[in-house]
Amino acid sequence: MRQFIRVAVCVLGVMLAGIASAKPSWHQWVGSLKHEAVDQGISPQLFDRIFDDIRKPNRRVLRYDRSQPEKRLTFNKYRRTRVSKYRISLGRKKYKKYHAMLEKIGKEYGVDPCFIVSFWGMESSYGNFMGKFPVIKSLATLAYDSRRAPFFRKQLLYALHIVNDGHVNLYDFKGEWAGASGQPQFLPSSWYNYAVDYDRDGRKDIWKTKSDVFASIANYVHKKGWKTGEPWAIKVKLPRNFDMSQEGRKIRKPVSEWSAMGVKTKAGKALPYQHLEASIVKPYGGPAFLAFKNFRVIMRYNNSTYYAGAIGYLADQICRRKN
Repeated sequence: MRQFIRVAVCVLGVMLAGIASAKPSWHQWVGSLKHEAVDQGISPQLFDRIFDDIRKPNRRVLRYDRSQPEKRLTFNKYRRTRVSKYRISLGRKKYKKYHAMLEKIGKEYGVDPCFIVSFWGMESSYGNFMGKFPVIKSLATLAYDSRRAPFFRKQLLYALHIVNDGHVNLYDFKGEWAGASGQPQFLPSSWYNYAVDYDRDGRKDIWKTKSDVFASIANYVHKKGWKTGEPWAIKVKLPRNFDMSQEGRKIRKPVSEWSAMGVKTKAGKALPYQHLEASIVKPYGGPAFLAFKNFRVIMRYNNSTYYAGAIGYLADQICRRKN
């Protein structure tokens, strides 16, 4: 038996060594990437100029990728952290400053302009904090050495096209560690699918041009299914005998059915929007919401009920709406 175990261990060691040796070196990997990029129309001179300054994976990016903290906050604490009084106050000032542009874009895309400002504020603090990581270096690192290498290789190639086509220069092409950038914090694939050249200058500039930023956010939300004139959510009071197995965004019923089950507004009144479909959502440490389709649309931007609740709250606060 011991001999068998020793043989098995040796075989496993050989197999693991073979797997390790199968991984190309950084230099080899960049060479294969160049062939793919050039085949897609990326300038070889531009590629060489970019990768001349990227000699190896970014250790800091890898550290972030491999050690994401697991910490569960309550919804109320999360919201207080992300939606401070300062962020609300600044959002109101920005809404006022760009009111005409926001109203025009909101009407064209069928998206509430208060939410355009809310996404803008949550993602980059109204363009003040877009991240400092060079996007292509971050994506190259993750495409070479991460758990989701194929996904990030795709993002990297999109990023190379963005620079190659003149939409942003390398100096400005910075973002958070995983490759999202610009004032809306789009990944390169989101830029490709949703960014808008609203001022028609030939560039989809989500880094500096406010009209492009606002239209890109609006276009993203519109294409994800935003319903014009419908609410995102309202706070509700659940009856004492409410069956919590009915809680969750995957369970959708007409509001009339929730009313029949005894659900009321936070103030104890009859629920509005009886004809619409909604879910009961109660995030950990937060209030219960009657969440409508627009709540789910917000989650297409960031798949988190906390995030959706914070975005809606910030939008309501910016436009001084009660909920």
